[in-house]
Amino acid sequence: EAAAPPGAASATTEAAADVADGVVSDEDGLTIATPWARTSPMDTTYGAVYLELTSADGDALVGASVSADVAGTVEIHETVAADGESSETTMAMGGEGSDTTETTMAGMGAMTMQPIESLELPAGETVALEPGGYHIMLIDLVAPLETGEEIEVTLTFENAGERTVTVPVQDDAP
Repeated sequence: EAAAPPGAASATTEAAADVADGVVSDEDGLTIATPWARTSPMDTTYGAVYLELTSADGDALVGASVSADVAGTVEIHETVAADGESSETTMAMGGEGSDTTETTMAGMGAMTMQPIESLELPAGETVALEPGGYHIMLIDLVAPLETGEEIEVTLTFENAGERTVTVPVQDDAP
């Protein structure tokens, strides 16, 4: 690992060093960094892929895919409060006293996942897909994701087109 010379670290240098450590793709102003997939329990058919995306000019992640020998379906998901405060779809499930439920559920951390059409990547900002937030959901896994394996994930962007990255399967975030 290369370290910045003593006294040379500025906010820009530190940010560049942070990105350089886990960058797997950096072309045409789109950077993909620190991809990983969580090891899945043997009794589940779901998996999740996490990574960091930065678009110099602004873009949107509009899709993702994997080989049919990995999973049947791939969706971009977001994790939201189970009371639906971020979702029109689940908001109807609220009811009388939803303000109380909202506070209680948020305090207890009750969360749910839902698919989204696309994930906006504001120009110059890093958008993290991470546990408890946005992620790529693998549905109908052919086999559990096991530590040490790698899967190929193709990400589709509105402007940048397709990028395929190798994603290591591990127990915890890098």
